[in-house]
Amino acid sequence: MTDIEREIEKLRFHVSLIGETIDHRNNPIAALVISMDWNAKDLDAAHDVFEKYDNLLESEEDVNWHGFEHELRDKFNIGYQTVKSIVLAFYRNHQWTEVCRLYAKAYECMEFHEITRAKD
Repeated sequence: MTDIEREIEKLRFHVSLIGETIDHRNNPIAALVISMDWNAKDLDAAHDVFEKYDNLLESEEDVNWHGFEHELRDKFNIGYQTVKSIVLAFYRNHQWTEVCRLYAKAYECMEFHEITRAKD
C-alpha cells in the first residue's frame, strides 16, 4: 500500500467517524450523504427522482409509488430499508415533503409514523 493509499484510507475512516457523530434528525442530508457514501452527483440524482414524482403530483397524474421505490432502488442499488432512510432524510430536511408524505402513506410502517402522524 502506498503512502497516498494509506492517507486516503485514513481520511475515509475519519470521515466515517465524523459521520457517526452527525445527528440525523438535525442534519439529515449530511448524515444521509455520508452513510450512503454519496458524492454531489448522487445527491442530485436522488433529487431528480423526487422532482420527477413531485412534478407528477403537481400535474395531478396518477403516481405509481412502487415505481418511485424501484427507481431509487435501481439508481442506487439499494434495498427497501435504504429507500425508507432516503425518504425520511428528505422529509426531515423539509424537501419534497408531499412526495415523502404520500409515499409513506402508501407504504405505512413504524419508521414512517413521524411522517404519517405529523400534524400539518
